[in-house]
Amino acid sequence: MTPVRVGLIGARRARQGLGPFLARDLRAAGAAVPCFLVKSEASLVEADRQLRETAGIAARGYTDLPTLLASETLDALVVSSPHESHRGVLEAAAHAGLHVLCEKPLIWGKNDLAAGATACIAAFEEAGRELWENCQWPYTLPAFDRLHPGTTSAPPRHFFMLLQPSGSGARMLADSLPHPLSLLQHLAPGPDPKLEGVRFSSTDPAASRVFVRFRYRAGAAETACEVELRPTRKHPREVALAVDGRRARRKVSAPDYRLGFEDGARTVAFDDPLRLLVADFVAAMERGGSRQAGARHRRIVERMALLDELRAAWEQAQA
Repeated sequence: MTPVRVGLIGARRARQGLGPFLARDLRAAGAAVPCFLVKSEASLVEADRQLRETAGIAARGYTDLPTLLASETLDALVVSSPHESHRGVLEAAAHAGLHVLCEKPLIWGKNDLAAGATACIAAFEEAGRELWENCQWPYTLPAFDRLHPGTTSAPPRHFFMLLQPSGSGARMLADSLPHPLSLLQHLAPGPDPKLEGVRFSSTDPAASRVFVRFRYRAGAAETACEVELRPTRKHPREVALAVDGRRARRKVSAPDYRLGFEDGARTVAFDDPLRLLVADFVAAMERGGSRQAGARHRRIVERMALLDELRAAWEQAQA
């Protein structure tokens, strides 16, 4: 079988990009990464070095997306560039007839996020291609259920997540909140999800800790939610999750980056969720697409609408 050929958009780990790690996982999944895109000529050498060292990949580098698309024969793009650039890349990829796995959030800016996501997805569906968003935390839920059996079998009444974004202010929301939203979509599936009573403990960009509290409704399910955000530049970042009071902290074991959930008494290992997501994406591309494409696209639009609600509440709280 001819490997799926994937172009990597945003190959260098500068701000907090996952480019080299996505390339590593694409290669592990059997895909070829023949080319990459970076913002400037000055970034080409460093991006090439990171791809060789992290993923063992030697690829052709570009600084112009139209030139890359005209020069390469590809099946898909993986987008790991800053979220402000996503919309233009997605439009170009749909026009070129390529599948895409895009870093979260799918799009960001002052415009209606749900409407923008709907327009992007419509272009992909018209081209007969799929759009995936890199929301990897649902892949950890089986391990959480092994640590706390039965916890994820019904919609939760209470949900908590601790995250440590690298940015602050509105960027902190964009970096972090797709994670709890994607988990809630899996834990409490239902039609027409919406948020109620959104509150922020602080909107000060210099705050060292911000709590986001809201009620999540989907169908008949209602979940009281709290997300704690502690901005940091350090690695590895702390992550914790609690469902109906049953808590787990992500454990990262150096130097081989083994992952697990621990509750103070036990630890349950889990595979890198990024690698699992990338492997699923590649496998779907090898099959020409997945049967869940429509549901996946719908969840992206719903998630963007919820993220828009949170952003609007943030801006109102600042006014």
